[in-house]
Amino acid sequence: MDVQADVTPPPPTKSDAKALLGQDDDAIPDFVTLSTIPVNYVQQLESDLLEPQVFQQGSATQDGFCRWVLANKGFLHSHSKILLSTKLASGSNTSSFHMPHVGVGQIIKKAVLRIGNQEINSIDSWRKLFSMKSSLITNENNLEREMYMTGRFMSHDFNYTAGSRFEAAGYGLDNGLEQTGLTHPNKLIPTWMKTGTDETTNPSFSVDLADLFPFLKVHQLALYLIDSPVVIELTFYPTVGQRIQIVEGTTQDIACEIVRDELKFCADYIFYGATDEMERYRQQNPEINFSFVDYRLVEHSTSQSALKSGLVRNLGMANRIVPRILTTVSDTSVNEDGLLGEVNALAPLINASGVVGATTKTAYNLKYNDRFEYTTAIDSTARLFSEFTHSEGIPFVTREEFSDESAAGGLNASFAGHSQSDELSGQFFYLGTKLTGGRVGGRGIDLYLTGEFPSGVDLFTSFCEYVRVATLKNGMFELYNA
Repeated sequence: MDVQADVTPPPPTKSDAKALLGQDDDAIPDFVTLSTIPVNYVQQLESDLLEPQVFQQGSATQDGFCRWVLANKGFLHSHSKILLSTKLASGSNTSSFHMPHVGVGQIIKKAVLRIGNQEINSIDSWRKLFSMKSSLITNENNLEREMYMTGRFMSHDFNYTAGSRFEAAGYGLDNGLEQTGLTHPNKLIPTWMKTGTDETTNPSFSVDLADLFPFLKVHQLALYLIDSPVVIELTFYPTVGQRIQIVEGTTQDIACEIVRDELKFCADYIFYGATDEMERYRQQNPEINFSFVDYRLVEHSTSQSALKSGLVRNLGMANRIVPRILTTVSDTSVNEDGLLGEVNALAPLINASGVVGATTKTAYNLKYNDRFEYTTAIDSTARLFSEFTHSEGIPFVTREEFSDESAAGGLNASFAGHSQSDELSGQFFYLGTKLTGGRVGGRGIDLYLTGEFPSGVDLFTSFCEYVRVATLKNGMFELYNA
């Protein structure tokens, strides 16, 4: 009797499945792009606490400076931290603090990431860009995390005054403390948060590497593939009037110094795999290309009369891909005796009825490639808020803080002795546009802005986001504009 052989095929193996899908069993996924890796890999994290190789404190009239050189190993974690602490050089003022919307980042003037002789990211007036990006952080994160990590506390809380114990008369900044007094309510600076002359008791904050160099939010550097030195350079503002804010009524012009022993870079290096995965990644990727964004600063002096008659500024950026434009006008005469210092973004004036543009109509537009971005210039503050949201995301600032428009029960009380209704109203007027016209032509970008702004306005600032392309080949970096 014949016995028929069993011809049932065996179940497919993992290698068979990959072959059917056209995948290489030895292929290593892209480690550079920050996205989900489709394979589980062992990850080892190594942290180095690096001292700056160069450090200059600066003076009342000169900038400070520091430089770190990283080890060429592993992948640099995008959320590595720079640790910063400050102290007052002298005087009896023991209740100083950092700007609520910028935190310890207010001392940083310029941030540069350099590979060999190539500048990958270089951002001037960094804290102004940081203030706009910081407005996207929720109140909860500011209060519960950022206040302790970075010194930012741009969170809001209801304020109660005499006769309104069960119904708030307004709102203001929230730093976790109850206000003192009901007749003249005021919030104080927490003891642990005060910057004084004793560096051993002053707080130490941090700045995220991805905040200094925004392209690291979507990419991480494969340091072990780079043969050139990787350098981080920070330029600091002068010691007087720029690095700290003071409580209302206290001594001004006190030098604020960086605590040298606390200035460190906590570099986190990631190593993937348990065997030779990283070496195989090197062999499979002899050339790595990726695009990223950098920011070009454009600043011009201006005045109330110039803005009232209509301001036109050419931002340059010819023959480049420019996804976004961020713009503010500010009063740089505000110093340490103010909640926000010079990092303000002034809104147009309102009349007694709370209406913007009662005498001079506000108008905003951009022109490039012989066309305007908006068919008609935007004259509504609500539309301008919407455009910023479309470009960057939802800013967690109130209507009063953005455009100085509000109903009854707005900003009230004081913070560290500063009147919040005076120093926060209309101080976050961020203009943002997501461009839709493609590559900018040879004429560049013209910005049109008209409005009746406060008398102290003296500086026009724009950050132009543009696309760059990097190529890593045989350990060398090549960089060019897209």
